[in-house]
Amino acid sequence: MAQNLLVQCGPDGAVERVSALARESGSTLGYVNTCVAPSAMKTSGGRIEEERSIGGTSFHAFDEPLSVGSAIAQLAGYADAVVVHRLDDWAGRLVRHFVAADGHEYITAELTAVVSVMNAHMADVLLVSGPAAAGDDPAAVLHRRMLAEFKPHCTRVVDLTR
Repeated sequence: MAQNLLVQCGPDGAVERVSALARESGSTLGYVNTCVAPSAMKTSGGRIEEERSIGGTSFHAFDEPLSVGSAIAQLAGYADAVVVHRLDDWAGRLVRHFVAADGHEYITAELTAVVSVMNAHMADVLLVSGPAAAGDDPAAVLHRRMLAEFKPHCTRVVDLTR
């Protein structure tokens, strides 16, 4: 059965170590890069798919700043593992894109989509994140919410901050 991992790391993302964890799942790997501005996407919901070497490992990569749940599902249809890089960055992008437009329902739907894919066990899912941010700014609050909602669905937490 597929497993879900929460991988906590520092600002460098521990790319080589995350790639090594993904390789433990198999040879066909997916990567969801949340670190792209929505305005850089050609169309709403459009994804850039390509083969990329990340941390010395070949991934089927999607740039997806907002609709992460559907990106994981699409990759999990054929990948042994899907890496989502990074929850803290994704929280910031969701807040910037949707909170001002009163998009709280969209954000809730996105988090629910991720949990649904994790619970479907179609592939191993590695959620990469920095430690929970302190403070009351909306991105930090959402990031803590993500960690609280996703952690109960994770098989294990891997701490790469040390």
